This record gives sequence, structure tokens and C-alpha cells, in this order.
Amino acid sequence: MHTKAIELDVAGALIDDSYPDNYTDEETFLDHLQRNPRLRPYEFWPLVADSTIIVQHVCSVVIFVCCFTGIFQERVSPQTVVGWATVGTVAGWVLRDWWQGKEEVERAAMLQDGAFGGNDAISNTSSSGPGSATAVTEPATPIAEASSTIRRLSGAGLPDTHSRNPSATSVTSTQPNASFVATSEMNAMPGAASGVQPFTSTSHITPYGSTALTFSPRTQERLTTAKSALLIYCSLLGLSPILKSLTRSTSSDSIWALSFWLMILNVFTFDYGAGPEVRFPASLSTNAALMASTVLASRLPNTTHVFSLTLFSIEVFGLFPVFRRHLRHHSWTGHLWLTTSLVIMAGTGLSLVISGGGWGFGILGALLGALATGMSMGMTSWWLIGLQRYKNEIRGPWDPARPVIRRGWD
Repeated sequence: MHTKAIELDVAGALIDDSYPDNYTDEETFLDHLQRNPRLRPYEFWPLVADSTIIVQHVCSVVIFVCCFTGIFQERVSPQTVVGWATVGTVAGWVLRDWWQGKEEVERAAMLQDGAFGGNDAISNTSSSGPGSATAVTEPATPIAEASSTIRRLSGAGLPDTHSRNPSATSVTSTQPNASFVATSEMNAMPGAASGVQPFTSTSHITPYGSTALTFSPRTQERLTTAKSALLIYCSLLGLSPILKSLTRSTSSDSIWALSFWLMILNVFTFDYGAGPEVRFPASLSTNAALMASTVLASRLPNTTHVFSLTLFSIEVFGLFPVFRRHLRHHSWTGHLWLTTSLVIMAGTGLSLVISGGGWGFGILGALLGALATGMSMGMTSWWLIGLQRYKNEIRGPWDPARPVIRRGWD
């Protein structure tokens, strides 16, 4: 039996010590129990769709290994491999640049709509909730591109009230008061008289007293990309003789084992949940793949082979994942076609490497690879759905226990 006891603690607060430490309210305890309160049931087809990201990366690794084997056995020309890979990389970069330009045009159109809307747009935004505030609070593109886009939209049928004065519309002027020119241009936009000022990015406005840049930000980004590509190309040309003799004193068995585990590390540490906003793949996964390609390239006969395989690995493990994320974000149909193509190429290459035969074995390998991939995606999805039956997380009204850490020894 516990008696009613009121104690005074160090801080001066009253503590009710009438209940034991293991007290349980039997009337309301079971009512407050919750089983799996945050459980989100899996669905079959969304799981299959998400597994395509894993399939794409695994197929990319298989294709790289098959290309190395073909180069090592002198069945495939390294210039052919790196040539087609470079063409695909350039095409992917052009497509990604077009997607970025399309997004900037859409943001500029949203800026134009917000400027024309005036106070009505603000009132509608405040009354419809936070979800509709995107069109007003969306950051704008640089002023030069926004103004040019607005001019194109005005010519397409919108009210043409924008100033045509060259001194008011030229943001890239070399005059010292370029910032005032940008301000006058934004004031000349429709809706400025009603007090609606569009949100603009000031990162590309020329500071006072300096010379304006000749190229637009998009052109500067393209030039920076071309300069980086040229730098990587020249660096690999200079490092190829060094990479060729990097593992001369190491046995081939050690190289095969090391590269195998590095590729496994690349597959298991890859960031499969990253979106298009991630500019570079996961560092650990990328470094593991590049290290594996480096030690594999050191087993090739001459520097041309080493250069080709190293450049091919950078394109496959460094640039191709970025394109895959953008493709999945912008075109789901293109994402599915890319997945199918990678599965067919991986199955064909693996069959040719294992059998050493002709294209008949390649076609058979493509069919078997597609069948095995489809069955794997379906079986793993059903397996994950079945595992949710064993999830049993119970939450109740009790307080979590906190450990007491003593400073001294008893």
C-alpha cells in the first residue's frame, strides 16, 4: 500500500508520490494504444516503377564491365566505345540544357502572369491557401532573360505595354548606372503602377561602376561546361601513361577481386532517391566506380586503351546518372524507354561475353535478360509487400525511459 505523500524537490516544485513507478491506468490504457500509426501500405505498380532506378544503375555497371571485357580481349575497339559514349553524353547534355531553358521560360511566364494579375492575384493567393502561392513567390530568372521572354509573350498576343526605349530595356549596357536601368525596366512592366513588384534575382545585376558581362548566364554556363570538359580531356591524356603503370607490381587476381568489390560498393552506396536538383552523384559510389575503372584500365595494353576506358567510366558513372534523374523528372515515357534499352544492351553484352559467340547468342541473352529483370522486379515488389505484415510497432501513452549516467563509481 502506498500512502499519499507530497514531497518538495530541489527546485521547489511539488511532486505527487502517491503512485508507484509501474502504475498503469487500466481504464484508459488500452484505448491509447496504436499499432503502426505511421505505416504507409505499399502498392505493387508504384514499387515496380521505383525499382526501374535500381535496374538502370545495375545495367549501367554490367554494360561497363562488358565493354571492358571486350576491350581487354581485343574484340571491341576502345575508340568505338568511347566515341559512341561521347556522342550520347553530348546529346544528353543538349537535352538537359533544353529542359532547363524550358523551365526558365515557364518561370518567366509565371512572373508575367503575376505582374498582370496585380492586386487580384495577391488576393486570390491569400484566399486559396499556401499551395497557390507558388506562382507569386517563385524566384524569377535573371532580368535579361525574363525581359526577353516577356517581350516574346507580349508579341504573342499579350498587352504590349512594355517600354520600347532602348535605354530602358538594355540590361547589358556598359553605362555605370546599369542597376538603375534594370530598376526602370522592372518599373516599366505591366502591373508596376498598381504596386505589384515582381520578384527578381539580383545575382546577375552588374554592380555600380563595373562593366556588364557580354554573355548571358546560360551562355556562361555552357562555356564553363565546355571548359571543364576540355580540362578533363587534356588531364586524362596526360595521366594515361601513369595510370597504365599504376598496378604493374600487382597480380591480376588481386585486381579482379578489388574491382569486383569496388563495383559492389558502387551499387550498394548509390543514391537511388536523389532528384534532379542533385548536380553530382553520391561521392562514395562515384569514387568507388572510378577507382575500379582505374585499376581495370591499368591492365590494358597501351595508353589509348587506358584513356578510352577512363573517359568512358567518367561518362557512365559521373554524367549518366545526372541525365537519368532529369529524364525521369521530365519524361516518364523516356525513362521507361531508357530502362528497356539498358536492359537489352546489358543482356546482349553479358551473353556475348560469357558465350563468346555471335549475334544469335546476343539476341537470346537480351530476351533472357528482359525476362529475368521483369521477374526480379515483380518478385521483389511482392516480397516487400508481404514483409509489411510482420511490421508491429506499438505506441502508447507511456513516457520513454531515460538512462541515468553516474559521474563516479560506487
